[in-house]
Amino acid sequence: MKSRHRCHDEVVRRREQSRGSGFRAFVRAGLVVVCLFMSAGCAHYAVNQRVERYDTMARDYLTPTAQERSDELLLVLAFSGGGTRAAALSYGVLEALDKVSIPATAVEGNTRVREGSATLLDQVDIISSVSGGSVTSAYYALYGDQTFVDFKDRFLHRNVNRDLLLRALSPFNTFRLGSMYYGRSDLASEYFDKLLFHGATFGDLKGKDTPNIFIQATDIVDGIYFGFTPAYFSLICSDLDSFPVSRAVAASAAFPGPFTAITLRNYAGTCGFEPKPWMAEALEKRDTTSRVFHVASHASTYLHPEEKPYVHLVDGGVADNLALRGPLEIILGRGGIRETLKALGREKTRRIAFIIVNAEKETQTAWGLSATGPGIFGILGMTSSVMISSYNYETIDLLRRSMKDWSVESAREGGQPIECYAIEIAFATLHDETERKYFSSIPTSFNLPDESVDALIEVAGRILYSSEEFQKLVDDLGGEIPVSEVQETTAKELNQEGVE
Repeated sequence: MKSRHRCHDEVVRRREQSRGSGFRAFVRAGLVVVCLFMSAGCAHYAVNQRVERYDTMARDYLTPTAQERSDELLLVLAFSGGGTRAAALSYGVLEALDKVSIPATAVEGNTRVREGSATLLDQVDIISSVSGGSVTSAYYALYGDQTFVDFKDRFLHRNVNRDLLLRALSPFNTFRLGSMYYGRSDLASEYFDKLLFHGATFGDLKGKDTPNIFIQATDIVDGIYFGFTPAYFSLICSDLDSFPVSRAVAASAAFPGPFTAITLRNYAGTCGFEPKPWMAEALEKRDTTSRVFHVASHASTYLHPEEKPYVHLVDGGVADNLALRGPLEIILGRGGIRETLKALGREKTRRIAFIIVNAEKETQTAWGLSATGPGIFGILGMTSSVMISSYNYETIDLLRRSMKDWSVESAREGGQPIECYAIEIAFATLHDETERKYFSSIPTSFNLPDESVDALIEVAGRILYSSEEFQKLVDDLGGEIPVSEVQETTAKELNQEGVE
């Protein structure tokens, strides 16, 4: 009987094979690719190179490179996640900052004097970013003002989702996607490189007259953020300069599920790296109530390659959707704001400003009208939104509390207090309910209608210019905000509500 069943099965199998037309074969191949694209891949080839000595690649961020950049102002931009929605909102802030003029200064002897004018964009020292915001930050860091010429057409107005799917459907990539050494984020990395970055590595960012970038991803094994910076690559004894920018962006935007992890090899212990004194001291004291201890604990996970030989990175928004905690913990790890500024040669800094581009959508309440409740996918989507919304609030609150501490710390021993500015660009600040609903309805996708992209760019500048905290920063710098007819109307509405 068994043999008869086997024979019958073989006849059926051959009969089915003979029935397959070219069309059916194509459909089946397409289904295979879709299944491959949606399946949860895991292992991928680690391309980061080992460095012989970590001190040969270590260099500090936040160091001014442009002559017209003030050493009295430390200006940090934080670009959140949210696909093209976040990328467009971030681009809109760059464009708006480029229209704000402030007096430029130069040094004559020991005296700083005004010398013409510059834009506030010229003063940006660092851009920290995750996910969709990392596409914009990396492009601007590489190409500067060229961004305002071609970034919209190259990326923002492009159907990136369609492009990625078509690449996945090509026979060559179908074969590679079936390998354990090639995943969907590798495909995305190649796409970003061909479309935007053209083989650029972090070494190509050296000496650029643009802000330094801090691209963040999430170490999915421990649920902590990982930065593509010299500090993090020193921990794993890896060469950041040779690492492709496109691969860092792909890791930062690798939303779990649709994309796979980007994997790094951990070479810790092979380049002479020793933990900084603050880190060793915090680990020895083991004060679990101290944030410094937790920062040190996170960093120390990379110092044991026998326990963690690989680092698997996904979307940076999983650990920090506002891209703020990285810069904050760098300052904390250095021992406070004064020590950080001293280490960076920025003792003259008197103002610190963070502009946070928050592309977060409002949580959806439609399910509250239904007696049946959401299904599994609805629950997953709402859980993600609720967690991000709650965590975003806590992160901004942490920034504001840290800024109060910096002002107090800087005033000790007769020093001049540092003035801090926290400026948030968020849809929730819009006064018009219809507008809030419109922008909150824009999906998290890498394919948006051109009119949505253009609206995001416009509203970014409008929210920035109407921010009371931003107006104070520009006024303190002696600068000037351009006012269009739309912004004049907005200003009148705000003034009617008691906001100057």
